[in-house]
Amino acid sequence: MERFSTRKVDELGRIVLHSELRKKLGLEAGSNVTLTVIDSIVIVQRTDAGGIRVCQIGRITIPDEIRQKFAWVAGSAVAVYHTDNLLILKTP
Repeated sequence: MERFSTRKVDELGRIVLHSELRKKLGLEAGSNVTLTVIDSIVIVQRTDAGGIRVCQIGRITIPDEIRQKFAWVAGSAVAVYHTDNLLILKTP
């Protein structure tokens, strides 16, 4: 697993996924992802139906309950790691 970058949470609870990561995961505008919390990480995976949509510029909105669990508020840093088929979000 490789750390790719650190992203900031905006006022609406969104983070932007870098275009290189979106390409690796096959995520385009309108693609759906699921967020799964396991201990101290959030796993982001592409899904065919339901989930959270990736917007035109690659943002995803992290639900309130996840942001509260990790104390991610506007301006918080989120470390983004990746494997071949998923992303991992974590407090740096």
